[in-house]
Amino acid sequence: MDIREVWPGEATHFTPWLAGNLDILSEALGLDLELVEVEKTIGSFSLDILAREVEEGYPVVIENQLEWSDHSHLGQLLTYVAGCNAGAAVWISPWIRPEHRQAINRLNQVSDGKIQFYGVEVRAIKIGDSPPAPDFRPVAVPDDWEWLEEDA
Repeated sequence: MDIREVWPGEATHFTPWLAGNLDILSEALGLDLELVEVEKTIGSFSLDILAREVEEGYPVVIENQLEWSDHSHLGQLLTYVAGCNAGAAVWISPWIRPEHRQAINRLNQVSDGKIQFYGVEVRAIKIGDSPPAPDFRPVAVPDDWEWLEEDA
C-alpha cells in the first residue's frame, strides 16, 4: 500500500512512529537499538533519530525519508555520522536508488568496519483487514553482515 497512507508526513508521522518502534528496525538489522533522542541537533541541522547499539554502546544515526533516496539525504547521513561520532548509520527510504546502494556499499568497504552503513527500504503492507505494518528490507549492508534467514 502507499506508504503515505500510513505515515502522511516524514517528520510528523514516520519519525515519531519509528522512534517508538525501534525494536522492529532492530530485528531487521540484527542490532539491539535503543532510542537516545529524536530530532537531535547537529550544528544547524537536525538528525531524525539518534539511537545507541545496546551491546556495543556505539551511537547509531538514523536518517529517513518517504521518497526516492536522494543526494541530500546521503549528505545529511554523512554529516550526522561525523557529528555524532557514530558507529553505524541507517538510511531508510521506500526506494533506495541503485547508485545510492553502491555508495553505501563503498562506504562500508572504505570504513574497514569502523562504521557500519545500512540502506533499508521500508514498505507498508496490509493483509486482509489487518492494520498496516512496516516491512523493513536491508538492501545495502556492511560487508560482514549476515543475512538473517526466515524460519521455514
